[in-house]
Amino acid sequence: MAYGEACFETFRVINGVIFDWPAHLERLRLGLAEFGISLTVKELASLHPTCLCAAAEQGSDAMVRLTVTGGEASRGLMAGRRRPRVYVQAMAYQPDTNPLCLALKAWPMPPKMRMAKFTADYSDTLRALNGCADVNVLFSYAGHLLGAATANVLIYRQHRWCTPAIGPGVLPGIVRAHLLAAGLLTAADCPLSQLEACEAVALTNCGFFLRPVARIDRLNYDIEHPAFRQLVEVLADEPGVIIQ
Repeated sequence: MAYGEACFETFRVINGVIFDWPAHLERLRLGLAEFGISLTVKELASLHPTCLCAAAEQGSDAMVRLTVTGGEASRGLMAGRRRPRVYVQAMAYQPDTNPLCLALKAWPMPPKMRMAKFTADYSDTLRALNGCADVNVLFSYAGHLLGAATANVLIYRQHRWCTPAIGPGVLPGIVRAHLLAAGLLTAADCPLSQLEACEAVALTNCGFFLRPVARIDRLNYDIEHPAFRQLVEVLADEPGVIIQ
């Protein structure tokens, strides 16, 4: 992990259920392949029960972070053949019920492609936060929206929900993909100027699933906009999902 040779997945486990576990597993597998790391069929199959056991120790609603690394290595960059190591962290889920207010912040470097959750990418996020302890930010680059520090962003304008299309700096989120597949969301270029004209904004991830945004800098948004209804309905019907 010292060189960032690791991928991770973060998700809620609610009453023993993980929302869209196969999608998490596939994203993890794709990310590890970028390092030349592969898990056996048996190792892959063991990840799910391992995460459930760790979550159960924290109660019926837990946040879990699953990290897979290249394994232990001696000093130096090239470590030779190793066995991957799996780490599971779990904690009781603590909902945040305060209105979600975001600060707009420019991403300070050319963003990278993010087909998976690479630990090294989150060191870039810490650099972009520049010492700020508050992760409630919305990043942009070259005048276009990317996403929040730990979530995808959705904006509602002209009677449709949009999200930044996959490209450098945009993570293919699991909840985002579910809403796209349901036909409730369009992936498109999202210039910063659209924030002035949109009626509602939301963040999505596999922790809170869907959370309305009340304010971005000086711009205020309707957190009870009717456009949220369809999103909530399609997510609330899924196993392993609770919309606060």
